[in-house]
Amino acid sequence: MKKLIFVFFAGVSLMSCSKKDVTLPGAANQNVFFKNSNVEVKNLKTSQTSNTVIVSFSTLYENNVKRIELMSSGNENTFCTVEGEDVGGSSQTVKGYSFQDEHLKAKKMYYILRFRDNAGNWTYSNYYTINIK
Repeated sequence: MKKLIFVFFAGVSLMSCSKKDVTLPGAANQNVFFKNSNVEVKNLKTSQTSNTVIVSFSTLYENNVKRIELMSSGNENTFCTVEGEDVGGSSQTVKGYSFQDEHLKAKKMYYILRFRDNAGNWTYSNYYTINIK
């Protein structure tokens, strides 16, 4: 019975992570953090309070965007969803977002944003790193 419970929890924990086959380009300290035809992310900032990292950013526009998620990792390859928010689909006004990561996995954390469009396709931003104090 203990083995069955372990297998169940291991399977559940793996479902929330996404294995990336390509290395994402870094983009530390850029005013425009990420831009494509669906979204432009500006002013990405991170801060740390005790064991929590707060990632905040603004979108200048959102076209055909259904969901925004923050993903984290202790390396550059395997990212897990930390928090997400369903959004309205399209907007031409500036919107602010703030996500919290309370599950710090390493002394250097990597963060990416991922965006799901109305068709269910995902787009990934560059990664951002923060050294944990």
